[in-house]
Formats: sequence, C-alpha cells, structure tokens
Amino acid sequence: MTEDPVARDRSRRILHVDCDAFFVQVARLEDPEGVGREPLLLVGGSAEGRGVVTSASYEARRYGVHSAMPMATALRL
Repeated sequence: MTEDPVARDRSRRILHVDCDAFFVQVARLEDPEGVGREPLLLVGGSAEGRGVVTSASYEARRYGVHSAMPMATALRL
C-alpha cells in the first residue's frame, strides 16, 4: 500500500490569496508617505508610450479603470 504524501506531511499548507490590487499595495508599502495622499493609484507603463495598467487601486476601479487597460485611456477616465 502506498502512503499518501499529504497525510504523511502535516506541515504542508495551501494558501489562496486574492491579488487583484497586489502591485498597488506594494507601491503603497514602498512609499508610505504617499498613503492617503494619492486616492487613485495606477501601476503600469507610461501614458505617452504603449503602457498598460498592471494594477489599479480599488478607488480607481470605481471610475472604470481595470488591469490591461491602456494607461492613456485610464488617465482620461
């Protein structure tokens, strides 16, 4: 009989995390002085180039901004 590896290793854990605004939170941790000053935060490329939104704060999402949106479009909203 083969031993079940999960049953044998009780230290194994699985974590499911909602990372919708992960990069926004990282940016806020990187610049704690900006927390609260910048209600809308977009992380991604430049508006002048072909940049896209990598992550948008939940506040920005209320205006219709979402990931993979062209940065120039997001800034117009």
